[in-house]
Amino acid sequence: MLKLLLKLWWTQKRRDFKWMRFFGEVYFFGLFLAISIIATVGAKENTDANTPATTFEMVATMIAVIFIIPDFINKLVTKHDVTVMDHYLKSRPIPERDWNRFLLVTNLFNFWNWAIPLCLLPFCLLFLPWAAMLPAFLLFFAVSMVNGVAITAFRRAKGWHAKWPVPVAVFMWSVMATIYALLVSVMPWGLHVAGFLALCAGAVAMFYSYLSELRRYDESQARASRAPLLRASSLFALEYTSVFRSKRLRSAVLIIPFVFVLNVYLNTLNELTFVFYIWLMFVVFSPSMMLGQWVFGVEGNFFDGLWTKPVDIGQILRNKFWFCALLNAVALLLVVPVVWLAGISPWLLVATWLFVAGLCNLSLMPTALISSRIDLFQSAFFNYQGASMAINLYGMIILVPMAVFCLCAWMLQPLVASLVLGGLGILGFALYRVVIAWIVRTYIRRRYECFERYRN
Repeated sequence: MLKLLLKLWWTQKRRDFKWMRFFGEVYFFGLFLAISIIATVGAKENTDANTPATTFEMVATMIAVIFIIPDFINKLVTKHDVTVMDHYLKSRPIPERDWNRFLLVTNLFNFWNWAIPLCLLPFCLLFLPWAAMLPAFLLFFAVSMVNGVAITAFRRAKGWHAKWPVPVAVFMWSVMATIYALLVSVMPWGLHVAGFLALCAGAVAMFYSYLSELRRYDESQARASRAPLLRASSLFALEYTSVFRSKRLRSAVLIIPFVFVLNVYLNTLNELTFVFYIWLMFVVFSPSMMLGQWVFGVEGNFFDGLWTKPVDIGQILRNKFWFCALLNAVALLLVVPVVWLAGISPWLLVATWLFVAGLCNLSLMPTALISSRIDLFQSAFFNYQGASMAINLYGMIILVPMAVFCLCAWMLQPLVASLVLGGLGILGFALYRVVIAWIVRTYIRRRYECFERYRN
């Protein structure tokens, strides 16, 4: 049965393969690998050539421990397992024991279980002797495998009463691994790694045993969470309820901007450069940028019904414009402390909001003419459902206002930059009704083409 399951799994992988998703994963992995290579080469240049190899062997053990918690968090975002048999497989029938073994074996081939070990491969090649490279790499992979099986058990569990033991066990495992890693100085390194691998095997067995005890069935239905305190039924409520209730939009609009916030504060530690202003604009622009590329992407799921109602298309677009401006204002509040940390002018932050809300958001409104329907309840990570070549090409238009903003903020005096950027934003607010009216006329003229695209 295991062989049959693996054959079906491979067939499904081949049929569901998408180049866009593949290149997206390769891009992010290549980015992490490049950072790893740069950091490793820099550390190698600053390391004394007379440092004994045993020191680096001990460092390898500590690196394996340090990456346990970050790797688990990374896999929570990136690694999505299908842990429940669908009805077709249950009707064969497939024994539960074989299915659990199948989940364990597929973890050996999962891309994200190899990502961290491969990113640490430059360290093995540059710092470790030849005899220690393979044991160190196996140790990194074993630690990653423990987290991979833990995430599979986490996905398998239904409800937080069944999920919470997994992160608690991961924390306990990291503590145990840290204590054992401290013994590296009093044990032969080869024996120490063998013992560490045995501990990893025990941890995998523990999570696999818990996974095997879990019972869950494929209910084959999408579930929308209910956002508390959101009970309005107005047309404007359509904007925020779609964000709060959809897993895909909620992750993209509310979570991803925090990545840029971290970069803004990290850049305040040094002299402000061109890069700082790029991150500053991304913080304010990212919520509306993620949502603005899908104008009518949500409504595409039920636009036939909207068309039969006395609903003004222009009013929906105007609501989207102001809702995006509201998202930008909330994101702006996250970076207000940089006024004191970096000494930038508060008027520059106000001008940033005006520029982004008035001009940048307006540049995204025409995607209503080319957007497709999006599946609201899928994951946001590496999800290209609903994307098209037209959307991808049009998305490059954000490079123009980004370049204008960064050049003004970096090259002009703070007061002059604030006046220029604020003036451009106010111009966008003044013209937004004219632009939306043109979009509405074009949309009505091409409505049947748009409706057909929503059905694909």
